[in-house]
Amino acid sequence: MKVRLLAAALAAMMMNLATGAPSGASGPGTRIFTDSAGREVEVPATIDSAAPSGPLAQILLYSLAPGKLSGLAVDFPAEARGYVDERHWNLPCFGQFYGKNANLNMEALIAASPRVIVDVGEPKPTIREDMDALQKQLGIPVVFIQSSLDSLPEAYVMLGGLLGEAERAELLAAAGRRILDHATSVRSAIGSGGEVRVYSAMGKAGLNTNARDSFHAQALDRAGALNVADIPPDSRGAGSTVSLEQVLLWNPQVILAETGEIRRRILEDPAWSGIEAVRNGRVYRIPDVPYSFVSNPPSANRLLGILWLGHLLYPEHYRSDLKEDVVEFFRLFYSINLSDAQYEEVMKDAL
Repeated sequence: MKVRLLAAALAAMMMNLATGAPSGASGPGTRIFTDSAGREVEVPATIDSAAPSGPLAQILLYSLAPGKLSGLAVDFPAEARGYVDERHWNLPCFGQFYGKNANLNMEALIAASPRVIVDVGEPKPTIREDMDALQKQLGIPVVFIQSSLDSLPEAYVMLGGLLGEAERAELLAAAGRRILDHATSVRSAIGSGGEVRVYSAMGKAGLNTNARDSFHAQALDRAGALNVADIPPDSRGAGSTVSLEQVLLWNPQVILAETGEIRRRILEDPAWSGIEAVRNGRVYRIPDVPYSFVSNPPSANRLLGILWLGHLLYPEHYRSDLKEDVVEFFRLFYSINLSDAQYEEVMKDAL
C-alpha cells in the first residue's frame, strides 16, 4: 500500500473534522473558544501570534502555523541548523511550563505579547485549575488541546480552529490519519507473534530504554514492533536502566540507537556481539532532524517515526518509496524542502 501523504491529505480535505470551534463571542474583537478541558476561553477573533507551553505544543504550532510562533519553549537542536528556516533561530526561548525541565521565563513570555498560549498533551487531573491559574497570572489567554499519538489529527483540527488555519489543519490531520490507519492495518496483518523484536538503546552505554507501553515508546507499538523492554517505565522520562545481560536475554532482532555514538559502541563492543540484531547488522541510528523520529519530544514527529519504522521492519507492507515519504513529510509538516544531500544526512546509518 503506497503511503503518499500529500495526495491522501488533499483527497480528504473535504471531510469535516472540526472540533473545538468557537461557541460564541464575548466582546468586540474577541470570541469564545472551548478547549479540551471544557474551559470557555475568551481569545482574540484573529490570532496572529501564539506561544507554546512546551515542546509538544511547539511542534504542533511549528508544523501548522510557523509564521505565528512568537517564541520557543525549547531551542531547535543544533543539528536542525540549515533545515529549519533561519527566522526561527532568532525567536526568544521562553522555556517550558511543566516536567523535569520546567524553566518558564514569565518576563520574556509577557514581553513577547503572544495573543494566546497553547498547551498540548494528555490532561492531568488539575488541568482546568492549572490553565486558569496560569492565564490569571500572565494576563494572556491559555488554551489546552488534548493530544495523544492516536488523536493527533483531531488536535491539529482543534488548533486550526483556534488559529484560523482550518484548511491547513485538515491537510495535516488527513495526512496523519493516513499514516495511523495504515499502521493499524499492518499490525492487523502481522498478527500476534509476527512482530519484530526491537530494543531502543539510550544513554551513554545504550543501557537505558523506553519501557513497553510507556508514553515515549508509543511509536514502536504503533508501528507494530514488539518492544522487548517489558519493564516498569521510568517516571522521569529518562528511560529505564537495564543491564547488558538483560538485553542479551531479550535478544532483539533490531536495535534502535538514540545517537550515532551509541550505535558505534554497540557494533564495536564484543560484549554485544551475541545479540541477533548485532550479528545481522540491524543496528540503526534514530534520525533526529529536526526532531527525533521516535520519541523526544513525543509529538507529531512520531508520525514520521511510524513511517520509518514501518519501512524498516515490515517492508513487505510498506511498498512506497521511503525517500519520497520522508521528503513529503518534511515538506508538509516541517515546511522544509529536503535536497538529496540533506536526505542522505538525515537518514545516515538509519537504513
